[in-house]
Amino acid sequence: MKPLLTIIFLISTSLYAANDEPHPVIDSEYISKYSYNIKSMNTKNLKEARQVLKNHLKEHYYEDNIDYDAKLLTSLLQYDDIRIQIVDVIDKIIIEYNVSNDIKKTLLSFKDTFKHIIKDNRPLVNNLRDYKAYDFRLGSAYLAMMSAFHDTEERKLFYSRLVEDKTNTSTEIGAYNKKLRDAQESINLVKLERENFEEIIDIKNTLKKIENEISKRD
Repeated sequence: MKPLLTIIFLISTSLYAANDEPHPVIDSEYISKYSYNIKSMNTKNLKEARQVLKNHLKEHYYEDNIDYDAKLLTSLLQYDDIRIQIVDVIDKIIIEYNVSNDIKKTLLSFKDTFKHIIKDNRPLVNNLRDYKAYDFRLGSAYLAMMSAFHDTEERKLFYSRLVEDKTNTSTEIGAYNKKLRDAQESINLVKLERENFEEIIDIKNTLKKIENEISKRD
């Protein structure tokens, strides 16, 4: 992945995700693994499939009383609590890199943009769909900011320093990116839990269909 997209992906959980487009975290990537042509199966095969599905259920730990959408939203908002610290990080970057007036003006302009997006949209996030729309707006602003540092040699040099320092935790951008990476790992864990639960629902639904078919034949 190119350096620009690497930074943007860490900062925004969805660079291009609008309301009706797939989001890499919110929209599930789970594909059913338990598809049977039940009507064409004989009773012996149906009972074997039933046992296989029951064994799968035993292998998957889950809790019915957890709202995995709500849990994912909580994790995303905790991530966002770190992401929106960019408004403070920008001030620190200006000092750390002793930037020119041109770069300073650009950074402060985007800082204002971030603050407006956060103020106008973050309080409206009540569910995953709301977060998806908010994430798109904030992610687009980050992309615009990074893209702004590619039109002059001075800006390109500044951008190159940011890319070089993003893994150096002793720098402001490096420390910021580490926090984002750590928070992203927590999101990934919740995403896996959510997809595991979707698989369990898939197993239960398929098992119910098989049970119904067997009962018709008994």
